Amino acid sequence: MISQQPWLVTGAAGFLGSHVIERLLLNDAPVIGLDNLATGKWQFLERFAGHSRFKFVYQDILDEAGLTKLCLRERPATVIHLAALHFIPSTLRNPGLTVSLNVKGTHCVLSACRTADVRRFWFASTADVYQASDKPHHESSRVCPFNIYGLTKWTGEKLIETEASLHPERHFIIGRLFNLYGPNETTPHILPEIIAQIWNGRSSVLRLGSVTPRRDLVPVADAARAVVEMIEKSLPGITTVNVGTGISVSVQEVVEVIASLSGKALTVETDPAKLRAVERPHLQADVAALRSLIGWVPHGDLSRGLHDLLRFEGVIG
Repeated sequence: MISQQPWLVTGAAGFLGSHVIERLLLNDAPVIGLDNLATGKWQFLERFAGHSRFKFVYQDILDEAGLTKLCLRERPATVIHLAALHFIPSTLRNPGLTVSLNVKGTHCVLSACRTADVRRFWFASTADVYQASDKPHHESSRVCPFNIYGLTKWTGEKLIETEASLHPERHFIIGRLFNLYGPNETTPHILPEIIAQIWNGRSSVLRLGSVTPRRDLVPVADAARAVVEMIEKSLPGITTVNVGTGISVSVQEVVEVIASLSGKALTVETDPAKLRAVERPHLQADVAALRSLIGWVPHGDLSRGLHDLLRFEGVIG
């Protein structure tokens, strides 16, 4: 049974955050959503504004004193820390801000949790901590981040290790997220880019970067459910688990499925401006640990997931 003590979610108005809020409220949990709305969007949470179990707090995670005061006042039993700068092009353009938000911000949240004796802490890490490989990544696979985003998330994991060594009785869960997709995206990842071009373009030609990389695409609603269940089923200490489907698909395959579902004869032209200087050719999760922990994994049915997204976006009826 889900805890009835408050759940505090940072980055609440973001992509995953808004879905986690929805999942918790569906489970009748009391929820405090925290966001400074720099990249998060209030409209993702607006429908929860009148909910008796939901409270929104406008707060920056870099304000350690403010976070501590909030945690001491509200006494959450669980903190789900999602707030971060995570869109790779943005992190490359703003490395200093990325380090500040993703490393210092995580330190501030952990410090507030320590002072308020928060018992359970879920941290959004990333598959970008892994060394590039053409094989599925297991949690024990070699760590070797090659971009600033992966490096800051790996540093966040090390901060959690330090905190767990001081409080081994508490629950620290690290979720290494693979590529989420679905409604409420806040950044122009590949699927929002394709959908925007379908809506705005007069031709059936999509201008994209490389279409050969393969990714483990995770429905965001399933990821949100997994986050909550990982917390509920974790043990004291550190639990590090991939959040993926165990299936990889190429960008080209995504375009072909969208073309089939939408009835549009889509083709792709390479846009040099959208090519990344360094690109992983393959990223796929080993999901055995996730299945062992919660008893299921997010679905990897690309046609089903894209159908739901395209219907939400109004591309198909």
